[in-house]
Amino acid sequence: MKQTNRAPQPLWRRRLPGYAAMGAASLVLALGLHGLMNARTTVAGTALALTDADAATYGISAVYQLDENTYYVVGSQKGFQSDVEVGVTLGKDGTVQSVAILTQGETDNLGGQCVNPEFTAQYQGTAPFTLAGKSYTVTDPATGAVYAAAGSAETEAPAEDFDPSAWRAGDTSPEAEATRKMYEAGLTLSAIHGEPMDNELIPPMDSSAEAVASRKLYQASLSKSAQDGEEQAKPFADWSAEKQAAYRLEQAELTTSGTGAETSSADLTEVDALTGATITSTAVTNVVNNSYFYVTEVLSAE
Repeated sequence: MKQTNRAPQPLWRRRLPGYAAMGAASLVLALGLHGLMNARTTVAGTALALTDADAATYGISAVYQLDENTYYVVGSQKGFQSDVEVGVTLGKDGTVQSVAILTQGETDNLGGQCVNPEFTAQYQGTAPFTLAGKSYTVTDPATGAVYAAAGSAETEAPAEDFDPSAWRAGDTSPEAEATRKMYEAGLTLSAIHGEPMDNELIPPMDSSAEAVASRKLYQASLSKSAQDGEEQAKPFADWSAEKQAAYRLEQAELTTSGTGAETSSADLTEVDALTGATITSTAVTNVVNNSYFYVTEVLSAE
């Protein structure tokens, strides 16, 4: 018998069939994922034009008209560790029909539970919604108007039997006095919530030589931010005491937001926030409410 000596095949040639099979499987998987993504983003409706101004104001990325009286709005808000994208189906009158979480990367067993129907099903009925028992303010993103529960006063009265002058009685600084006056006028969060002033905080102003020099350089247009027309991060050293107090209160979020903002009474539907995930719950609620305002203010006006 004649014996034939064959040269051994290179390793890459022996593995070539396996590589080909892996490549084919990867291609099929990629096509499948692409199809799923298209299926998720495909909406059985007519895509409506969305201006850049409206997209920025209301935080939405797409809007579809499903029928004569129904819209589907897609928006996103920053959650705890991801952008939470939400799809909201609403009637022309702003009644929310359904809410779906499209994408999210929140913490498992906490914010990640926002995808559960038990949570999203709460957003049904006439918006806007508020988070039950949480510090959450419903604000119209276009007008700055603040919504309060139906029947409530424009601003709640300060806590009973609380004398603002007793707060930090030894602190006679203009900043402390301004805080007391703003509380009496119902302009601080604690006053709005009917609480004492225990939680009112005035952030300290940096009066170090370096900080003062930085402000003076900005004032003389010698710093890069001044030359670029950007706002100075810290107030000028020569600001009046009243202006410094107003700045500090604003930085501490103790003043009402928006110019000329008005408070309106509304039947707000309360939504139970996810346990331990208020930030995620707030993100979803903001998208739902902003979608409501967009439909009732922009689409209904057309």
